[in-house]
Amino acid sequence: MRAFLYRPQTVFFRRALFQVHLWTGIAAGLYIFVVCVTGAALMFRIDMQRAAHPELFTPGHGPAAHPAAVLEQVRDAFPADDVSFVEAPSRLRPVYLAYLKRGDDFPAVLVDPASGRVLGEVPQHSAIRTLQELHFDLLAGRRGRVANGIGAALLLVLSLTGVVIWWPGVANWRRSVKVRWTKNWRRVSWDLHSATGFWTVVLIAMWAVTGIYFAFPGQFRNAVNGISPLTVVVPPASEPSAAGVQRPSWRELVARAQQERPGEHVARMVPPADEKAAFVVMFSKRMPLPGGRADLTPVYLDQYTGAVLKSPDVRRSAGDVVMDWAGWLHVGGFGGNGVRIAWFVLGLAPPLLFATGFTMWWTRVVRPRL
Repeated sequence: MRAFLYRPQTVFFRRALFQVHLWTGIAAGLYIFVVCVTGAALMFRIDMQRAAHPELFTPGHGPAAHPAAVLEQVRDAFPADDVSFVEAPSRLRPVYLAYLKRGDDFPAVLVDPASGRVLGEVPQHSAIRTLQELHFDLLAGRRGRVANGIGAALLLVLSLTGVVIWWPGVANWRRSVKVRWTKNWRRVSWDLHSATGFWTVVLIAMWAVTGIYFAFPGQFRNAVNGISPLTVVVPPASEPSAAGVQRPSWRELVARAQQERPGEHVARMVPPADEKAAFVVMFSKRMPLPGGRADLTPVYLDQYTGAVLKSPDVRRSAGDVVMDWAGWLHVGGFGGNGVRIAWFVLGLAPPLLFATGFTMWWTRVVRPRL
């Protein structure tokens, strides 16, 4: 331990990890570059969509339409599809968002909050959609998603080994957390690699872990459950035996839910997906909704009678918190534009680390041999 603290370059374990770090970076570097650059760009996906399709994101003028009217408009406009949910406008998206279930696809539809008129579907084939698929699946479907998970695991290996090999010794550690721009370009490249890795390693490890979650959600959930048991939440169900009575309309169901949360705003409406499911209306105290993660309070209603069903009593574990935050941390879906800008800038750290690391390897190892 003393040798590692004062002369880390002489420790065999550190030298071995350096080789692991080096060759993992060379093998996965180009993948990491592509995934991180596309991920950083997608932080402004909705802004790109608004610029590319202004007709879908431009709300009309006048008093707001009744939330149930918006839901009904979507249903009537797409009678062959099932409505998965409809969500109120947010700070980044000034129109209603609805998702349909169309076979194995879930097309997104945008709706004018004033008139309730369906503005149209978000195009399934576009440059933005290609950018998403490149980041999510490497343009290779499920196989690409699995490759993404493996790549995320390699990024985690780079983070963990980088923590060890970064340590330059007690006498020199302060120099390794800053960049000395007055030095020659090779030294600046080394300083950039060292300092960037030091200041971003926690975030990079987080992106790696949550990237594994997106690629292997079942296995990730099982691993979390093994450490901190996850709460199994069973939502209340409608009573199919009442199917013979005349069902309340969606507008009546939403009105009944509003009686339970006076003074709050309808944030999301979820029609029942089958004969046992409840009709769910979720409420927010703020409107428009904050961009990303929002605290919503659900009200469950029997789809046949309109009776308010008792919400499940949930005692949350640490594992539940991890599962709740895994996705939002990865995409920066909290904290507004400040977090989006930070995630965009910091998301470019791994490409910078690859570029500087590759430059050092080429100039110090490959070029002399050539």
